[in-house]
Amino acid sequence: MIVSHYRCDWRHRPNEEPVAIFYEVDGGGAVPRLIDVFADGQRRRESALEQGVASLVDGSFHESAALLLAGHAIEDGDERLTLTPITAEAFEIAWKIAGGH
Repeated sequence: MIVSHYRCDWRHRPNEEPVAIFYEVDGGGAVPRLIDVFADGQRRRESALEQGVASLVDGSFHESAALLLAGHAIEDGDERLTLTPITAEAFEIAWKIAGGH
């Protein structure tokens, strides 16, 4: 199973939504783990296994993020989304930090 890792930066007006999301994506487009990072520095991690689901996103990550995966930013008013590939090691470090370890 091929696994990829990404960091999605989400610029938006201050609210309760994350400003960055780290994704672990398998070859089929399922997201088994993700990490939300909030403007105040708090982090929340989620695991599909712990939630008893196959993926933390509906449908295929590859399909829903096709524009971002092609290197395009998505902009809507003051909001901007970008997606950057990261290493498995960078994801694991972020995962440990989010878990308080």
